[in-house]
Order: sequence, then structure tokens, then C-alpha cells
Amino acid sequence: MEEKTAKFLRSLYARYYASHGPVEPEDIGHREFAFMTFGERMVIRHRGFGSYDELKAFMAKLGPSDAFYSSAYFQRPDEPDMKAKGWMGADLIFDIDADHIPTSCKGEHDIWACRSCGHWGTGEAPDACPRCGSKELAELKWICNKCISAAKEELIKLIEVLEEDLGVDRSDMVASFSGHRGFHLRVFSEDLRNLGQDERGEIVDYLAAVGLDPEALGLGPGAKLGLDEPGWRGRLAKAFYSLLYRADEGTLRALGLRKKAISALLASKDLILDSIEHGRPIYLPRGVGKSSLKKLLLACAEEAAVKVDPVVTRDTHRLVRMSGSLHGKTGLLKVDIPLDEVEEFDPFSSALAFERDWAKVRITDSLPVVPALRLADEDYGPFEPGETVELPLQAAVFLMCKEVAELA
Repeated sequence: MEEKTAKFLRSLYARYYASHGPVEPEDIGHREFAFMTFGERMVIRHRGFGSYDELKAFMAKLGPSDAFYSSAYFQRPDEPDMKAKGWMGADLIFDIDADHIPTSCKGEHDIWACRSCGHWGTGEAPDACPRCGSKELAELKWICNKCISAAKEELIKLIEVLEEDLGVDRSDMVASFSGHRGFHLRVFSEDLRNLGQDERGEIVDYLAAVGLDPEALGLGPGAKLGLDEPGWRGRLAKAFYSLLYRADEGTLRALGLRKKAISALLASKDLILDSIEHGRPIYLPRGVGKSSLKKLLLACAEEAAVKVDPVVTRDTHRLVRMSGSLHGKTGLLKVDIPLDEVEEFDPFSSALAFERDWAKVRITDSLPVVPALRLADEDYGPFEPGETVELPLQAAVFLMCKEVAELA
């Protein structure tokens, strides 16, 4: 990022924090704070603040690109030595990122280009350019409604499992849009604060259905399976019902089922669905045995599993992006969302910080095209390399933060 653009963004973020400030973290005096800056991307860590006003004044002066605080509570949060901080417990953090969820839209709007020969493509970038072998690749990860919807579905599943299976009170959960391509969920229950890495890892394994064995759950041929059952039995029942309801030959073949089993399942679909719907023994037609049922249920477990970043949840010292802070890669806000409003939440209208003013930017030459952008129900782009455009500030900031545009 050129200095002119970095200076502009630093000043813009600083003015925002001077007038708004982030959401005040609970127990601010026991949190470690960390910041990143535009341009040189300097990292400032091990900062402690005695009050919210002190924190807000610091951010208004620095204009950080990104602002974080620790999920952990420390006796001495400003100590640079982690062991000397005096760990007092930590919130339970879940991170859901569209990067980790397979969505078809990535092949439409994520772009990579070789810096050496100019060869480019869409979707996930290769390790090296397939034309010249260079590993010097420019890469752009975009966001759209499809990405956000996929991540949102995982967040809804996560809230449901935590509440229904693990007994976490909804009043102890805070859901947030991350400001980029996903969502966070923070559990601040004092009952869970002292969980260690192993216990947090067990929660992740439960969410992800790691080691799940349908037979250990009593799910073999002839077993009863109902939609209203608790825990993973109920989740498998719902996923099994959904899978069969929309199943066709191609779907079942992809699960590794034999042709005979596929034909039998499709011919008996209504009978199987009826048995699950009424909690009766699972009806399995001739040609569908124990092995086929297990393949079906394991596929259902993979579908029903919650896709969270296991590293984030296990970490008892994790730095978490501050709610109400601006994301350095988009200019969007990290926004807390009431749990009953997650499904309707639209970050492209509810996470905007710069809704006034305009800015003129020049699209950089690093990529052959910059995808279209939709903010506040308005479409911008796509953009061509070298193009100079005047845009509403929120759109201009997004492009500059993505480093596909410079201040003109």
C-alpha cells in the first residue's frame, strides 16, 4: 500500500474512533490490547488500559487498521512476558470464516494473478503459476452474499448446538459479524472461563463430529430414529431426512453407494422418510444394509457438523477483534448481532461506517479485473486496471483496504 493511501486511511480511521470509539470490552482493566497499523503493518502488543476513555483516546490518535483485545483475563495485561501476565481465565471463542467453507462463488469472484508472466485465474490460487512456475502470485479474496449466507448458516448451527446440546445460556453468548468474511461467537460464562485447551478441544470435536460412530449411538439397521431426539441422534435424523428428501442418483453415487443400494433407496424414499418422521425403526429396503446405512449417516454427520476454526477455540490466550472496530481489509465494522436477528443480518448495509462523502481512487494494475461490489443496495464495478473512479467513501475505502485501489 502506497504511503499516500495509508496516510489517508490512518487519518480516516482516527477520526472515526475520535467520534465513535469501539464497544467497551467487559473487565477492560484485565485485558491485553493489540493493534496493527496501515502501511508498514506494524504490530503493537501488550498494551493495557485502565479505562475506556484511555483506550478510545489511544485509538483516536493511532488510527489503527485493526484493533484486538485478549479473550483471556490477566492480572498484569501489559506484561510482555506471557507467563508474567497472570492468567485468570478466558472467554470461549468461536470463529467461522467463509474461507473454510466450500462455496461455488469463490470460483466466480476470488482472483489470482502471476506477478511474473501475468497468467491469472479464478478460485483458490495454486502454489505456483501453472504457466511459468513462479510463486510470486497476487491474490484477491472477495466477499458476497453467498459467502456470508454460508457462514451465517454455520453460526446458526453453532448457537443451536451450544444451547441445546451443551447447555450454554443464550444470555452468555455474543454473536458478531467479523468485518470481513465471517462471524465470531463469544461465550463469557464464568462457569466456562477456566476451561483448558484440552476441554475446549473436546467442545470443538463435539461440534465437528470428530470420531462420531453411528453404531455407538445405536444407529444400525432396525434402530428407531426420530427428528425430535436430542444430541447427535436428533441431528443425524434431521440431516438423514434432508439428504433423502432431495436425493437423486448422482448425490447417492457421490457417497460411494452401490448401484443396487441407490436404486432401492430411491424407490423406497417415501417409506424411509415416513419412518424417520414418526420415530419408527428406520425402514431399509432389500439391497441397503449395515454398510450403506453407515455411509449415509457419516455423510449426514459431515453435513450437520459445525465448521469452526479449531485453533481459535482451543487457544486460551487468543486475541479477538474488538466489537465496534473497523476491519483493515474492508473498512467494515465488527458488529454485534442479537441472536434472534442473525438470519436477517446483512453486513453490506448494517456494518457500514463511512456513509457520507466521496473519494477518487485509481484501480491498481496487480490484477486483470476487480469484481463488482455491492454496498447499501448499490452496485459498483467491476473495475478495470488503471481506471480512475469517484465513489462513495465506503466503497472507495473497501477497495483501498483490499489493496486493489490507491487514493487518486
